[in-house]
Amino acid sequence: MHRFPNKLIVYLQLLLFSNLLYLIWTYKSSAQDAGKVRRIVIGDILGRTDILDVKIPTKKGLIPVFGEGDSKPFHIIHQSPTELVLQLNTKNNPDSRHINQIVYRLYRNERALISALILEEVDFAILENEESALEVLNSNPNIRPIPITLTTNTVKMICYNLRHTLFKSKNVRLALVYGINRMEIIRELLGNKADLARGPFNSDSPYYTSQLKLYRYNPKRALRLLRKEGWRDTDHDRILDKEGIPFRFQLLYARGLTLDEAIARRIKIYLNKIGIDVVPKPATRRQINEALGKSNFEAVLLDHTFADNVKSLVDFFSAKGNENFTGYKSNTFERYVLFYYKTQNPKTRKTLIQSMQNLVNKDQPVNFLYFKWLTHYMINIKKFTNFRDHEGNIRPFEEWIIRPSLEK
Repeated sequence: MHRFPNKLIVYLQLLLFSNLLYLIWTYKSSAQDAGKVRRIVIGDILGRTDILDVKIPTKKGLIPVFGEGDSKPFHIIHQSPTELVLQLNTKNNPDSRHINQIVYRLYRNERALISALILEEVDFAILENEESALEVLNSNPNIRPIPITLTTNTVKMICYNLRHTLFKSKNVRLALVYGINRMEIIRELLGNKADLARGPFNSDSPYYTSQLKLYRYNPKRALRLLRKEGWRDTDHDRILDKEGIPFRFQLLYARGLTLDEAIARRIKIYLNKIGIDVVPKPATRRQINEALGKSNFEAVLLDHTFADNVKSLVDFFSAKGNENFTGYKSNTFERYVLFYYKTQNPKTRKTLIQSMQNLVNKDQPVNFLYFKWLTHYMINIKKFTNFRDHEGNIRPFEEWIIRPSLEK
């Protein structure tokens, strides 16, 4: 029987032992790494977001946290009215350097969010106000603002409840748009970094038409239209009235958003000059959603994004639309919609979409204010890498990498 030399046997034993130690070390290391929390804290504002409407950007697109099935790349491990903690399914992302937990935290106002960013209690947030973004950068260079072009057709507007007596008249709604100095808002509050809105589509949209009326600021014309509808200051209190009813309405706006608060204040000042008393009221996103859903509002300042298709117009302005919060009704609009679906001619369809815009522009169920150019993504660049792709776009959070020294 052939016998191995003693030295060879010892060598083989040592080799087996060292391999065994390596496997044990690898297993322990993997287990320890799997237990590490690689967390990103996202900050937002109660006036802008309802916790029940939160959507997470993923490789497959925006996925709502609540609803739409269970096959999501994350699961909820904590929930409260102001915070969500989501655990990402690590089997979908075996690279241990990537984020595995998302904390979504809502703050009462923009000031609280700015403080949280400066103190690095929040890793990512969106600030609409450029001054706020620069304040954070100057206070903490680790939090870098990245200018992001807003989605096409994201428009700031005032929605009126046309079921309300004050807003049933088209002349009154025209007076309102003439009475608001939209260009001054763009110049003084947005630093000229926005386009005046005439309708739901901006100039980048294939359905944009320059034929819509601009309605430049003209308080004298606004007053003439109001007088035509019987509004006078009969009791000399500087507020117009009609049949004993003062022209006074409540304007809901997003609570805690510096820009929206400033716009609401400007609207109050402008309309007060023509005898209309506006009462701005801050509200959370949930309160605004509930008010819109129940038609329990007078006017709301909000942002809305119209998709480049007829459906977005139908949803918002058709009497059968799912998002027709204003209660706008127009037989002419419904005929345009009917003709659109009957024809297959692309040119005819485009003309009909532009006709719908023209009608809405004339009837003013909403006052379109502006299309803002940019918003600001605030990112903790000291903590994260790999948050932008080669084209400069922001990657989904699941692809962000936390620096090893900062893992918990």
